[in-house]
Amino acid sequence: MAPYAAKGLDWLAGMGPENVEEFGAAVQGEAALTEFLDREAAMIATLTGESVAKSLGGLVIEADQAVLTGEFADHTAAALRASMNSGIAGWRDDDLAFARDWGFSLGWESPSPSPAPARPAPVAVWQGDQDRMVPFAHGQWLAANIKGARAHLMPGDGHLSMTVSAFDRILDDLLDMVGLTA
Repeated sequence: MAPYAAKGLDWLAGMGPENVEEFGAAVQGEAALTEFLDREAAMIATLTGESVAKSLGGLVIEADQAVLTGEFADHTAAALRASMNSGIAGWRDDDLAFARDWGFSLGWESPSPSPAPARPAPVAVWQGDQDRMVPFAHGQWLAANIKGARAHLMPGDGHLSMTVSAFDRILDDLLDMVGLTA
């Protein structure tokens, strides 16, 4: 996700209604978000492979729903249930962080008085243009604002469909970025 206050980005535009509600609660503060997440956690505790796609509602497009079947759906439901084993604290902290300034610049200025600019870490941005969890505009913004980022802005993909359809390419790209081969 792009920073919440990213210049030129309507941060919530293109998100599914579930995320709009969740991040709306995050902006209201910890108490409102805790109340929201407690309700969501109760629903997550009952997820099954058969129910996971429906439970995600407007966050998943048809391409995402198509991959949320069989073993992948079972794994996704189990992972979501397990994520609640210790409660909502980590989820809440993530959401609160998403709704705040990052606290650092994306610029690659060298620290003074060093004469050589700092070398940026390799960054890849993989984003589906149909993603309703993290909208396409976030990927576009990140690609445009992270110097040297490799942008892979994928037509027709959502959030989960890319996980399945592009996983090998994503891993190969990451290996290539650090000078390793697959």
